[in-house]
Amino acid sequence: MPRVTAGTPVLGGLLPRWACVVEMYVDVPVTALYDEERQLLAPAAVERRRREFATGRVCARQALTALGVPSSGPLLRGPDGAPTWPDGVRGSITHCPGYRAAAVASATDARALGIDAEPPGPLSPTATAALTTAAERGALPSPHAQVTWEKVLFSAKEAAYKAWAPTLGPGRSLALRDARVRLVPVTADSGRVEVRHGRGELPRLEGAYRLTSDLIVTAAYLPTDAVAGD
Repeated sequence: MPRVTAGTPVLGGLLPRWACVVEMYVDVPVTALYDEERQLLAPAAVERRRREFATGRVCARQALTALGVPSSGPLLRGPDGAPTWPDGVRGSITHCPGYRAAAVASATDARALGIDAEPPGPLSPTATAALTTAAERGALPSPHAQVTWEKVLFSAKEAAYKAWAPTLGPGRSLALRDARVRLVPVTADSGRVEVRHGRGELPRLEGAYRLTSDLIVTAAYLPTDAVAGD
């Protein structure tokens, strides 16, 4: 698999052209945060956590500027812990060791949008059993020399969770196991993601994944012009 180096775009090519993506491989200082954003950090948060949080917010602001939404101010948190995006914007932030990214889109183009990045190590047997179904595991692609497909499933479920969560009404909950994922390889290191809700209560999502020697990245989204389905 290709190795990621600083400046290499990984997520950008996974999303439609209506999405703006910013990726960073070096953290920015915590001083890049607004005061209101710094207050979101737990007092005991270690410096690594503070920097990854700050870098994610900077990625998001740069992506918003690219979308034509400049000077958006602090990005705070909603009741579910996700960022509160400006009106008319769908967005998502992700981070894992050595990588931070944000993706945003206009609500006129996307009804839902989620991204996720994970290191390529295996998913534990306990997590695999808890978060994936036997049917999902049975439909996984042929073994890959450098990746555990269960980890890709997990990442796709994380992306789907982020995409669906803002669409939930009051009192509704969502679990990663509720996202039923199908991976469809297109090349040796990338492919499509198809996601449906296990009980058919939320619209289907489409998306994509990409594998490198350093990262697993996934995206899930629902274009506004998509035909509704279970």
